[in-house]
Amino acid sequence: MMMLNLRSWMEGGFANLYRKPIERRQRAAARENPELALQLATAEDISATLPGVLEVLQQELDGVFALSLRGQLMVLLSHGDTNESLLLHPPRFQPSPSFNRRLHRMFTLGKAPQSEVIPCQVDDGQWRLVPQLLMEEKNISAWVIYGFQHELPPREKLRWHTTALENTLRRGISAWYQHEAKTRAALQSERAIYAAELHDSLAQVLGYLRIKSTRLNKVCQNPEYEALQSMTEDLAIQTQNAYRQTRELITSSRLAMQSDNLAQAIVNSISEFEQQSAIVFELDNRIPAKLLDAKESTQVLYIVRESLCNIVRHSHASHARVILRQRQESLQILIEDNGSGIDVDAARPDSFGQQIMQERAKRIGGRLTISNRPQGGTRVELSLKPGNAS
Repeated sequence: MMMLNLRSWMEGGFANLYRKPIERRQRAAARENPELALQLATAEDISATLPGVLEVLQQELDGVFALSLRGQLMVLLSHGDTNESLLLHPPRFQPSPSFNRRLHRMFTLGKAPQSEVIPCQVDDGQWRLVPQLLMEEKNISAWVIYGFQHELPPREKLRWHTTALENTLRRGISAWYQHEAKTRAALQSERAIYAAELHDSLAQVLGYLRIKSTRLNKVCQNPEYEALQSMTEDLAIQTQNAYRQTRELITSSRLAMQSDNLAQAIVNSISEFEQQSAIVFELDNRIPAKLLDAKESTQVLYIVRESLCNIVRHSHASHARVILRQRQESLQILIEDNGSGIDVDAARPDSFGQQIMQERAKRIGGRLTISNRPQGGTRVELSLKPGNAS
């Protein structure tokens, strides 16, 4: 009898020894993590920092749930104004493309989910998603999403162990967003000053020289000034080129002021050219936000705008579309129309558009081809690997 009691006491003691660490881990999971929140708040690139933070939080979450109840932790940044989604997750989790597309349709293209549990059938099986809104601002929403492929944990237990985690993410992402907004506002203000100075000084002088050099060239077409004709023609062309490049700098500064990213800048450009013509434009953007850095985005935007300008001026098209898609490590951008096509070899000597587009593509390590579509019309194709800008 004594032996049985001693055994029961020892088993109880060992059980308590094992239970207490588990309880301590459960309590630890209920605390906010200010260090992780600070990492997010000071992140230069949230898409590079957040996966590491989620990896730490995922490990904490796995420590308090049995294997059958463990879920996958994710954060979705949804840009409603540009219809872009950025799904971030711990590095060890690799969601399928169909999973990404399904979340994009549900959270960004569709109405924000109201259900506590959302069934999600994709190629790699049946998921049940438990979303929680972290932050909602004018142009961005942030969701934390728990994905389960097996048993769903009790709601109260899930909330108990995720509240602190969500507060950590909410504090960090909100502070990061506020910092980004202030930086963006300061940059826009600086660009506004540069654009105004360019317009009021250099652009006005070049505009005056452009008119005078054109008139001078016309006067020199008279046979008595034949010796001056080559010089005045060259003067008129170069002045026109300088005036055009200055206007492009001003336009670029104004576009940047109006846009937070490349996708929004392209949306604004399409809207601008749509108002100048009867052409129906389409935009199919399938690249994640922040894929390109500022230099690459600026050059891509110039190329897209030049292509759109050519469509409006020369194509006689009724439809045009801009497609942005990712092919493994490369980015492909197509600008197509159903117009009259293009004779690439018939470029005017005073036309620098195509040459400048090629130079811009080269600066970012890209490859630009301009060709006729088999179905009719023109196709401009730009391919590049992000991060290869010289």
